[in-house]
Amino acid sequence: MKLLLVLMSSLSLVDAPESDVIGSHNPVTVTLGDNAILPCYLEPPFDVRTLTVEWKRDEQYVHVSRHGKDYLDDQDENFRGRTSVFHEEMIFGNISLKLTNVTELDAGSYSCFVPKLQSQARRGFINLTVEPVEQKNDKGSQTNNTNTEPGNHGVLGAVAITGISVAVCALLAVGIAAVLWMKYGNLRGQEREYLPAQRDNAGL
Repeated sequence: MKLLLVLMSSLSLVDAPESDVIGSHNPVTVTLGDNAILPCYLEPPFDVRTLTVEWKRDEQYVHVSRHGKDYLDDQDENFRGRTSVFHEEMIFGNISLKLTNVTELDAGSYSCFVPKLQSQARRGFINLTVEPVEQKNDKGSQTNNTNTEPGNHGVLGAVAITGISVAVCALLAVGIAAVLWMKYGNLRGQEREYLPAQRDNAGL
């Protein structure tokens, strides 16, 4: 009997190490409709597949894994078909939760709990923040408007500059023509005055 008790106690120690459950100090932010991964792991790493892992939000069961299998009978209806854990990673103490197609109702404080751990820190906490799609679209539309409006102003500015350039060139051309006309017109006038005088002198 004593030998059996010793074996049972040793097995419990093997199954329940003194690892701490570590959540996330920083909130996880995800856009409405996207997938979210809530990080949680054991430190030091331990193969947690032989233990029970419970995920809750406000005392509602989100996901339960026991001995490498999922037990979802007590899962809250809001999370039906949208949760999973990384069973292949549990050998390294990774007990993170994946939540697909996030809704506004999913926002809140989550806890990952390993009841049979010998350590004092058997529970980790993660806050999930859900960002509405409108904020993302508004940012995009603001960016598009910002990019579009300067483009329109740029086109109008280019047209205006082109018009001004044409007008300046036309004025310069008129001015040059006027100067040339005045210069050569005066010369021709002088020639006309000078030629009759030469003819008169020649006649004398």
